[in-house]
Order: sequence, then structure tokens, then C-alpha cells
Amino acid sequence: MRCWTIALCLLTYSFLPAQELTGTQPDHGMGFSFTIPPGWVGSGSTEGFIMGHMSIPGAILLAPKPHADLDALVRTYSEPTDDGDAHFELIGQPRVLDDNTVEVMQTGSVQGTPMKVIAVARLNPYGGNTANLMALAPVESFSDELRSALMAAHASVDYTKPSAVPASAGGSTDQTWRDRLSGARLTYMESYSSPSRTEGGIGGGYSIDRRIDLCPQGHYKSFSSSGHTMSGSDVSAYGQGGTTGDGTWSAVRIANGNTVLRLSPTTGPVREYVLTFQDGKTYLDGTRWFRTTLASDGAEYAPDCP
Repeated sequence: MRCWTIALCLLTYSFLPAQELTGTQPDHGMGFSFTIPPGWVGSGSTEGFIMGHMSIPGAILLAPKPHADLDALVRTYSEPTDDGDAHFELIGQPRVLDDNTVEVMQTGSVQGTPMKVIAVARLNPYGGNTANLMALAPVESFSDELRSALMAAHASVDYTKPSAVPASAGGSTDQTWRDRLSGARLTYMESYSSPSRTEGGIGGGYSIDRRIDLCPQGHYKSFSSSGHTMSGSDVSAYGQGGTTGDGTWSAVRIANGNTVLRLSPTTGPVREYVLTFQDGKTYLDGTRWFRTTLASDGAEYAPDCP
């Protein structure tokens, strides 16, 4: 199952992720929202989530990844895994339901520990990322409670229907913002870390790095990466992932008086961010982004433009 961005080494029967996310997790660019099951907590970002329970052995993983069609989803879920310390083989045949849901069972090992996996996904009907979910635990401790939590998370997935044209389509060029952003790199960075609260307990953290290079010719390149770690006396986990994109950009004053950064990717829906400028700082949708240019900050922080 090569769709996973998270590699997990689980050598104990339970863990507590560092972020302690609970409840409904909004889309935030994944292509869907989902709900962490009651009693479970999660850690992660738009590149992937890990969920755990204090008393139910095992973990639930979520990875947002696209599949071209149902056949591609079935093929991906049928593949064996041989990735360093993790080795898994399909047991039986994939279960395919009428709503384009695929469920499989695999068994194998992680760092030599016998493990069982159940993976499930319903193909995104809009063609974007599919919510790929996996429950994993040592063979002897894989329980009905773990599978029930997996299926609850799967049932909660709500795919976001993309808009071909944004609600604020149209408008006129805001030349002030056009000049301010032309030839600039916008960078958003976020990180979090939490030490273990008790001796031998779980600690961890995550980091997010997003960049948008806005070229004077009117095209852009984007890059997003994230990583997260957990560690303790009996458990360790890590995850990493990244995405890239390109298309055209514009700074547009819309009907309500706001100016938006409009990104029209080569493939996929148009995305917009409300632009504000306060105390010399640039904000997209109210979130601080760092603006850097070749002239002010040097080649290392300049946009990747021809």
C-alpha cells in the first residue's frame, strides 16, 4: 500500500499523539473533512494524521492521496509493502462496495513485530484526494474496537465539492497589490513540539512549510511540506510529505472591497486568499506570510522564476 505518507513503528499497545486533536477536522486543502472518533486523539496536518487511544491497542492512520479511478484504488490497496522495516502482504481479496469503497486486510511485520492492518477508502467522487485510512496493531491485540473506530473515521469523511469558478470571480486588478507581490516569495511556517509529560511517556511535534513563488510574468509555483514525529520508551512514529503546484496568479479587487490573491492552477479548482497588509506585514486570510524578494533578501529567499 504505497499511498501512505506516514511510516509507523508501533512497539507497544497504546500511545498518545503529541497534538491531541479531537473532533471534526476541517478540509484545509485536503479535499475532505473527517472526524476523529470519540475517545481518540490525533496528531498531524494536511499531509497525514495518526490517531490513538489510551486503552485500545493500535493506531489509525489517514493519508490524503489521489487515485485515478476505482481500479487504481484497488490496485494500490492490493500491493504488498516492503519499505525498510515494514513488510505486509494482502490476505484474501479486496472487498469492493457499491459506493466505490475498497477494504483490505494485510498481515506482516514492523521491525520484526507481527502486525495486522485493515485499510479502507471511498474513492473521492470529485477526483481529488481520497481519504486513505488504515488501522494497525500487533496481531494478538488487533480488536473489534480498533476496527469500529477505523470504520467510524471512514464513515465521517465528507468530500468537498470543488467550485469550478470561485464565488468572487471577476473583479478588477488591484495594481498596488500586483506590484507588491510581483517577483515575491510568500512563505508560511508553523511548528509545534511537546515534551513527554511523564517519564517514559510520549512526546513529539510537527512542522509545516508552505511557499508560493509569484513571478512577474503572471505565473506561480507552490510547494508545501510537513513532517511530524512521536517518540517514547515503547513507541516511535514519523511522517513526512510534500506537494507542488503551478499555474497563474492575479491580485483582484472584488465586489465587497477586499483584494484577493487568486491562484488558478494548471489542474484543479481556483483558490483565493484575502490579502491584508498591516505594520509592514503580509497576511493571507488573516494568517501571517513572510514576503521575500531577490533585491531585499537574496537568491536563497527569492522566487523560482525564469
